[in-house]
Amino acid sequence: MRFTILTALVLAGCGGMSEGPQTGAPVAGAPDTCGASAYQDLLGKGAASALAVPEPKRVYGVADAVTLDYQADRINVQLDDTDTIVAVTCG
Repeated sequence: MRFTILTALVLAGCGGMSEGPQTGAPVAGAPDTCGASAYQDLLGKGAASALAVPEPKRVYGVADAVTLDYQADRINVQLDDTDTIVAVTCG
């Protein structure tokens, strides 16, 4: 009986796990709720260029931990490991 309960708890805990890294790549067909399309010209530029993006914004590197909260009006600016802008998305 204990083994059955323990197994059920372990399996329930694994249910929310996803495979692979989360990326900042835009989802095809997703609405541009924050106006990120206006800042696509920043792709390939340095991190200092992100200063042109209005608040609310979140600037982070590909290896940085970020919260999974979704804010439709927030612009996400994703940097690679050389501090070059690689994605500008909503969320």
